[in-house]
Amino acid sequence: MKVNRIACAVGICLCFAFVCQIAHPQAVSTAKPPANVRIGGWALTNNGNLVKNFEYTGTCPVQLQFAWDVIPNEPTIIRYHFNRSDGAHANAVQKYVQKGNTSVNVIKTWDLGANTPEFKDFKGWEELVMDLPNRVSQKINFTLHCR
Repeated sequence: MKVNRIACAVGICLCFAFVCQIAHPQAVSTAKPPANVRIGGWALTNNGNLVKNFEYTGTCPVQLQFAWDVIPNEPTIIRYHFNRSDGAHANAVQKYVQKGNTSVNVIKTWDLGANTPEFKDFKGWEELVMDLPNRVSQKINFTLHCR
């Protein structure tokens, strides 16, 4: 008899929890969603000048700056690294972002384009890979025309 009463009490508690969750989901679950980050935009520049259509034409060698806007939804630690089309990888960078929903600039430079025939018309890319708080990436494709 005691087993039936215990089973009945457990059943009533489970039903009550289910009804409360439907009627007031915020009252049952107080865990906030985890921090996440998104990439809001990206650009390619040379000496502070925007490279239109991600296509540089000019003297070489040249230093290109790849820039991304990273936007975390809350203060959090972000960790990221870079990959690029020539197979190079950079060590991971980690920093604390103090304010959520605010853009943080992430910039990577690449010196390339020796004045040789192989770089006359070169296509490549640089990729930002966010590792924390969530995995997201954005690749910037570009074309280099050395003159």
